[in-house]
Amino acid sequence: MYWVRRKIIGGSPLPYTEDEIEGWKKEGVKRVLILPEDWEIEEAWGDKEYYFSVLRSRNFEYLHVPIPDGGVPNERQFITIMRWLLSKKEGNLVHCVGGLGRTGTILASYLILTEGLDADTAIDEVRRVRPGAVQTYEQLMFLLNVEGMKKNWLKNIYSNF
Repeated sequence: MYWVRRKIIGGSPLPYTEDEIEGWKKEGVKRVLILPEDWEIEEAWGDKEYYFSVLRSRNFEYLHVPIPDGGVPNERQFITIMRWLLSKKEGNLVHCVGGLGRTGTILASYLILTEGLDADTAIDEVRRVRPGAVQTYEQLMFLLNVEGMKKNWLKNIYSNF
């Protein structure tokens, strides 16, 4: 796992063992945003509900918002994700399978919206701790949209929050 902002928000690949999940706890992770699709979790854990039960047994809060590999969240998913991440300001961990594309996109979006960074700077910040983060043209274009429409996104995220 890696922190983009120490003890506030970080990323990780999909864990394959309970020891990896224990490591998250030791690092200060309290909440886990899970981006892989069901079948991706099932390849690693046999059953997504089993994976979720392991997280619950360690007292992690979690949110599962499946996004296809290489893809980006739709508007509804993005608002849900950001509201959840912003509801508690520490101990947030985001993961997909490799911890690069989907994870990097959400982490860079978070930096754009919370710190006012432009897309390029946000990507650079994530890549500083996770080289290769943000992998596809679609993800880059999504981040440019988040930057360009920042005020609208924030209004939508914070309305009825």
